[in-house]
Amino acid sequence: MLTKYFNSGPGLNRSVVAGVTTLLENVATTLGPRGRNVILQPEGSTPIITKDGVTVATFLELEDPFENAAVQVIKQAAAQTNSEAGDGTTTATVLACSMVRQAQVYLSAGASPIELKRGVDKTVSAICENLAELARPIRSKEDIEHVATISANNDRTLGSLIATAVDSAGKDGSVTVEEARSVETSLDLLEGFRVDSGYLAGAFVTDSRRNLVRYENPIIMITDYKLERIDELLPVLEVADRSGRPLIVVADEIEGQALAALIMNAVRRKEMNSGIRVAAIKAPRYGEDRANILGDMALATGATFITQSSDTSPAEITMDMLGTAQTIEITKSNTIIVGGAGNALAVDERITSLKAELSQTEDLYSCGVVQERITRLASGVAIIRVGAATEIEMTEKRHRIEDALEAVRSAQMEGVVPGGGVALIRSVQNIEVETDNAEQAYGVELVKKAVLAPLRRMASNAGLSPDLVQADVLGASGLQGVDFTTGNVVDMMDAGILDPAKVTRCALQNAASVATTLFTTSHAIIQKN
Repeated sequence: MLTKYFNSGPGLNRSVVAGVTTLLENVATTLGPRGRNVILQPEGSTPIITKDGVTVATFLELEDPFENAAVQVIKQAAAQTNSEAGDGTTTATVLACSMVRQAQVYLSAGASPIELKRGVDKTVSAICENLAELARPIRSKEDIEHVATISANNDRTLGSLIATAVDSAGKDGSVTVEEARSVETSLDLLEGFRVDSGYLAGAFVTDSRRNLVRYENPIIMITDYKLERIDELLPVLEVADRSGRPLIVVADEIEGQALAALIMNAVRRKEMNSGIRVAAIKAPRYGEDRANILGDMALATGATFITQSSDTSPAEITMDMLGTAQTIEITKSNTIIVGGAGNALAVDERITSLKAELSQTEDLYSCGVVQERITRLASGVAIIRVGAATEIEMTEKRHRIEDALEAVRSAQMEGVVPGGGVALIRSVQNIEVETDNAEQAYGVELVKKAVLAPLRRMASNAGLSPDLVQADVLGASGLQGVDFTTGNVVDMMDAGILDPAKVTRCALQNAASVATTLFTTSHAIIQKN
């Protein structure tokens, strides 16, 4: 029988603080270059060794329902930061927990939670603006290596490999991660095809940690038809069933019975291991751009492009009309096809034709579209094959590489700032926040104290005195901070201790969002067995 539990006021606040403190102690131990691993043991499964904050946070469940509710709310900061920036999950958790604990001090003294929140929001907004001013763009392969090395737990070998992969793939290329069949970690560069469109439903996801679909040796149906009825998909589903291979459906629109049938197969495959492995992708762009992208995708994969102007309908599709590839990765917003089975000569001819078209095109927009098609057809995909002696080591190393790649992508988007907790501290020192009353001023002080928490925790994890390190950083100038591998005060940018500005920004914004949600909550009702 389900029972409802009620809590409010000081009792609820105590539970919230207890819950976030437990979360903080388990997650924060992974922070920084001297952070430790955590062993997670799912019931009936192989232990996982990780230094990934969001993985640790996701695993944590507390017995007390109100403490656990607070933990689940804080987890959202890590999860959202991971989704937006791919890294910074531990920093987001440390910031959120610190804000919640600091808030209780002011609330106990009678401060209004609403005014406190307004002060927090104003301060976070000002810090984010200053972070953008502090940031500088990625300038070299060496910058990429620095970012990757730090994110990969200061593994210089992995940092160098990731930098080479990103550099080899090029600005418009992609980097994917696979498991190797040996103990060596290596890098391969293959032809690939990328489009800015992702899966249609979360039910298709095969890798919940990275929130993506990944299949090897798929068959690919490409059409500009709008698929609504199940009879339009039955023939291709039967082909996929007979082949035993994953089916990827790319269409103008997929909805109604057609989408429901694909989702049902995906769910049955996960729950009962009996359905067809499937995923659906909505065709990118609109109009002529969409038709061109689908045509190029068909060429790259060796598929027949089933168009409404052709003599073939989706219900008449056969195996020889489907494209294939070595692997396909589909996220919420893009798709990467590696090793498509298209005819290389035909692809080269299409590229030559597009280059000729580009030379005769004067319209800037049209030039951009054609150049994008050339890049898409000609770009490469770098594959990092992760080798390890054991499955546990493989999983841990792969997680570090994936996090480092996401950190590099974030750095390429918004630039880099000084690492080691320095960027947030310098931004706080650089800003002035106007407040309407004393309670909003408490919100400003709350954030100023909270941004010291990552620095102090990294110092503690490195065996250094948090108080002394804090004094060193606050007393230093410019971009100086503490190198936690040596304990020396250095110029963080010159020393290559860089954080992606996007990661730092997202961690702060998401931490503030969940923290203010918690400390403006006065009652909790929880239903539990």
